[in-house]
Amino acid sequence: PAIPINSEHLIELYQSVPNLKIIDSRHHQDYALGHIDLAHNLPLQKIDCNTLSSLGLKTSQAIVFYCNSGGQGSAAAVRIASACGYQRLFWLEGGFIEWKDKDYPFIIE
Repeated sequence: PAIPINSEHLIELYQSVPNLKIIDSRHHQDYALGHIDLAHNLPLQKIDCNTLSSLGLKTSQAIVFYCNSGGQGSAAAVRIASACGYQRLFWLEGGFIEWKDKDYPFIIE
């Protein structure tokens, strides 16, 4: 149910899709060490229908999930969001590591 994307596609989505939501599903410590600008930190352990809804997300809204390497964390987050009825889901395959390796800008807290 999620469309796999790379970093370049994320930039295109960011520029062309109104109200795009980016969810960083990593632990807060990883998020604090570096994350994509405007990404909301929601660790995988806290993702459920209630927390997604509490962010004000609509089931028709485009949402991108990422973790460190595009592996288990974001894939599991996508499955949860899909089960909650969210339909426009994207998964950053290479995760934050790919983003950083391509020298795209990121935020450190």
